[in-house]
Amino acid sequence: MLSLVRSQRACVERIRAAVRWARSLVVLVGASGQGKTTVVDTLIRRGPVNPLRLEGKFLGDRTDVVLRMVGLTGLRPEGTNADMLARLQSKKFPSPEYGVPEVIVDDAHQLRDDVLQLFYELTAGAYGRRWSILLVGEDQLVERLQALKPLPALPSTVRLPLWDQQDLEQASGDLQSYEEISDLVSRVLRQHASQPKQLLRAINETERTDLTKSQVGRIPTVGLPFRLSAAWLIASGMVFVVLLGIVVFVQMGAEHDIANPQTIIPLAPNNK
Repeated sequence: MLSLVRSQRACVERIRAAVRWARSLVVLVGASGQGKTTVVDTLIRRGPVNPLRLEGKFLGDRTDVVLRMVGLTGLRPEGTNADMLARLQSKKFPSPEYGVPEVIVDDAHQLRDDVLQLFYELTAGAYGRRWSILLVGEDQLVERLQALKPLPALPSTVRLPLWDQQDLEQASGDLQSYEEISDLVSRVLRQHASQPKQLLRAINETERTDLTKSQVGRIPTVGLPFRLSAAWLIASGMVFVVLLGIVVFVQMGAEHDIANPQTIIPLAPNNK
């Protein structure tokens, strides 16, 4: 998981403040891949309590939501939805004073309208006390909540900001050893500001000499393909020299034989 940058840490504190003071429905919105899950995970880790956490893309109707909440709290799924909600109300939950909501719903923009209405009813106190709930999703989530009938009170909305130059410098400093970022990085920032993972991947895959304004005092790194090519050239040269020496030696021997032909002396007949 990526470490939080400055703007994301500020977002965590805004959520904590909204949970403590609003004590109702809080909405965190941002683009897909912008880091909403990272922010929520940090919010939970910094708090002394563990909220009920639901995945919006796996939730069905209102009954399904109630059954899942009952199951997460260890209660028996008996009776009507109202009965189970009443039993949930009587169960002691951590206080929102810690800045952590009682229920967190990820991918809430994928919820059905009747389920969104249920979460609003829980935060409005329709089943007894008021619940503290954080809905996490994309931008259209706020519009869908505003379109519910009857019109609910506007939730406390926290928008995850796009990364800026300072966020990028902080995150890239953890991955690279360079300190200054060039105009090329600024162009990458404008393209991927809403997607930190793709942004850092684009930086990591770019040559370090293209990303920095200066490389004073740095020793360039020789790549593995270049080292292999140099070794191959040296070995090829040594083989060529050996073969050339053999050819020269053979040629010299042949020339010596021509210059000094052998004289054949016939044997004298053996006369007895």
